[in-house]
Parts: sequence; C-alpha cells; structure tokens
Amino acid sequence: MGDLAVVDQAKVNALAAVLGASQQSSSAGGNSDRLPMLKISSDEDAQGRETKPGMFYVAGTGEDAVYAKTVKVRPLSQLFQWIQYDPEENKVANKTLMIPDFKQEPRDMKGGLRCGKPVSKVLRELPKEEQTKYKDITCFRQVRALVSYEGTTVDGDKKTIENLPVILMLKGSNFNPFEDEYVKVLPRGKNLYDYWANVSTEKRRNGSVTYFVMHFEPDLSSPAVVDPDTYDTLLHIAEMVKNENTMINNAYQKSVREAQIDDDVLDALEADLSEDLEDVA
Repeated sequence: MGDLAVVDQAKVNALAAVLGASQQSSSAGGNSDRLPMLKISSDEDAQGRETKPGMFYVAGTGEDAVYAKTVKVRPLSQLFQWIQYDPEENKVANKTLMIPDFKQEPRDMKGGLRCGKPVSKVLRELPKEEQTKYKDITCFRQVRALVSYEGTTVDGDKKTIENLPVILMLKGSNFNPFEDEYVKVLPRGKNLYDYWANVSTEKRRNGSVTYFVMHFEPDLSSPAVVDPDTYDTLLHIAEMVKNENTMINNAYQKSVREAQIDDDVLDALEADLSEDLEDVA
C-alpha cells in the first residue's frame, strides 16, 4: 500500500451509497465489471490440471492461479444483480441494474424487471414446471473486495497475493452467509470496508452432489483505515458500476420506447380494422 494517510471521511461517505457499502444500503436481502473473480476450486483447473476442491483462487488475472485454504477479504461494495444466461448461445442474454438494496427498481436491458423473474415469494408458490422457466435467471450478491493471502500454484510455487481487487459472485447456498456472518455483525455506524474478514469454506453434500459454502469471520478488533490506495480502488469500482448501470438503463429506456411504438402501431391497426368493419356493415 502507499502511505498510511487517511482519506477525508466525507469523500469516503459520498461513495458508500453508490457502492452499497453503508449499513443503510447493504441490509437488504456476466459479470458486469472486469475485476478478477475470487472463486472456489473444483477438482481441476481450466487447463485440466488436478486441483484440490474447496480451495480459494483468483480467476482472471492472466497469471497462474494461486490456491489457499483460507483468505483475508476486505469488502468494499455490495450490490445485487439479476443475470439471464443463454446456455445455447453460451452468453449473457439479459441483466439488470446493479442495485444496493431491494427497494430499488431492478430494471433490465429488455425493458422489464429482474429479467422477467418473479420475486422469491411468488416464485416459490408456482408449480415446479413453471419455476423451471426461470432457471437460467440468477440473482447474484456481488461483493467487490480486496483479498490477501499466501498460497501455492498447481506446480507448488509459493506466492503472496496482497490487496488485490476482486469480485465475489455469490448465489445459491453462498448468497446469505456474507449477510448473516459479516454485514449483520458490523458495529453500528460502520461500513463494509471498515474491517477485514477471514474467509473459509465448508464442505457439504446433497445426495451425490458435493459443494462448498463460504464462511466469513470479521476481525472487529482491528478496524481498517481508508488510505489513498483503498480510496482510489473505491473510486475505480464506483466508476465501473456507474458506467455499467448507465449502459443498462439506456438499453432499458430504448426497449421501453420500442415496445410503446409497437403498442401504438397495434392500436392504430386495430382502430383501422374496426373502421373497415363498420364500413362493411
């Protein structure tokens, strides 16, 4: 890190709402940015080399992955986004704005909300066959953070990762632990970026399926300061979020306008048809 000077708190607070980093905005229950992703390993890497399942590593750095059983994470931002994936085209088909809480309207690129997926309460009450229609639409808890740890590559080389900006795309069984184990235990008035957390994984089984769940243990005894390097990272993340949301909102507005034009055309055609029928009568 650079020098340990602390950035003016007012400047930091101005970013908190945008990033979903304040307690007020973080208490709600394709990757839009280009940050590397903190992931949990399976039994092999992208090159087919054998790896130990349940280890942390960072994907997207362009370098050999470094694996570790536990890591330290300093959350900087928490946002929510619905992403619709097209398995046939192997690409993102639609996505929503990244929002800091569920009070905000999750507009999507096609002029709808939540990529068309009903809210959880409604979805749970639908028949199973109806629920499957939305299986390719996922709500992600996106946690952008700094990660530090010591680990080894597949070849056994020891390496140190320090204060690397990453994103955690949390879904399914990994959606709630961050909220329950980190956000909810923060002291009153503190923000996400005020502490580091030790992060580990727990192995679970569901029949023949094995999966891993992240657990967060915040170090509340040692508050972290927002030094210039951290502040620059916060600014960078805020700019990325702003640019992405602007693009998505523009696509939303365009889709709404096009749908309105189509409706107007249809109304005009129906009106003409009614007049023609009256003339025939």
